[in-house]
Amino acid sequence: MQRNFLRIFLVLPVILFSACSTIVSSNNQSVTIKALHENAEINGSTCKLSNSKGEWTTVTPQSVTVRKSFGDMSITCRKDKLMGTKIVASSAEGSTFGNILIGGGIGALVDAGTGNGYSYPDAMTVDMMGYVAP
Repeated sequence: MQRNFLRIFLVLPVILFSACSTIVSSNNQSVTIKALHENAEINGSTCKLSNSKGEWTTVTPQSVTVRKSFGDMSITCRKDKLMGTKIVASSAEGSTFGNILIGGGIGALVDAGTGNGYSYPDAMTVDMMGYVAP
């Protein structure tokens, strides 16, 4: 009886905290995109953001809510004859490291799959360059 209780006592925290980021953080994040050309801000640029969880569109300098992902975010902005692209890597949140220490690899795998343990910078800048429209 004591042996079973001890097993439950040792295994229960691993199960409860195995997906810590999934429990304590949202799978969405608000980001703001700024478009620049020759160090001047270009307001009104249409920007398309995409990652493995979806696609979103915003107009600078408005914010947009995106779904977090383990993978990179691709951003393409356009206005008139200006265009810019940028790839932004996601970074692990602190709760993901807690998963590795407390829950082992299971929680980290869950957080990577859901994207909850990762985030993008809250503000991102895309450098615009001139191009000839087709």
